[in-house]
Amino acid sequence: MDEFAPKPPQGFWRVDVFIDVQNIYMCVKSVFGHTKINYKVLRDFLTRDGALVKMVAFTCYDPENRSQVDFMHALAMMGYRVVAKPLKRLPDGGIKASMDMEMALEILTSAPYLDEIVLVTGDGDFAPMVDYLARMGKIVKVIGPDRLTSPDLIRSCDQFVNLSQIDGIFA
Repeated sequence: MDEFAPKPPQGFWRVDVFIDVQNIYMCVKSVFGHTKINYKVLRDFLTRDGALVKMVAFTCYDPENRSQVDFMHALAMMGYRVVAKPLKRLPDGGIKASMDMEMALEILTSAPYLDEIVLVTGDGDFAPMVDYLARMGKIVKVIGPDRLTSPDLIRSCDQFVNLSQIDGIFA
């Protein structure tokens, strides 16, 4: 362990939660017709006695869209660390809004200091990383919409929680 890394109090279980905001937004919108997650309910669901829980939300945003900027601020005020970058407009008019690389780097950098890692996403691109974390001896849980969470991701984690089974999750 790095001598400069923060050390949790003895006896605490270290849990970091990593949220793929774009993925969850798109999945929830297409499956349930909802576009909003109640992030206070999610925070309360993930926080438990005897654990130091850190929550990190990854999102892209349009700097000119005030509601997106306000949303990121609201997440921060609820206790989430927000990692964000402006979306990219492509020459063909399309938009690139992915935080997968940033999320994976943060997870892999944090993993040596954690007991448990929770991913809130349905993105199967994370399955190889989850396999790697399992080989490191980490407990990995995934929370996602059951019909749009990659079967590979579900099979690679230790526990899968269907997002819709969290009471009050939809705003």
